[in-house]
Amino acid sequence: MAKDKTTLPPTGAGLMRFFDEDTRAIKVSPKGVIALTLILVAFEIFLNLFGPSIFG
Repeated sequence: MAKDKTTLPPTGAGLMRFFDEDTRAIKVSPKGVIALTLILVAFEIFLNLFGPSIFG
């Protein structure tokens, strides 16, 4: 039997995977997105209830 093993080239050689690239965008956790959404919904409800009396 031959003891020399041939190796195959790595798959995707030279290509970046999705999570390999580091962007300079703002990173927000899922909890932060949910909290911001709830704050915006509460603000919208507040404006619907009290907006006409405040802004005329």
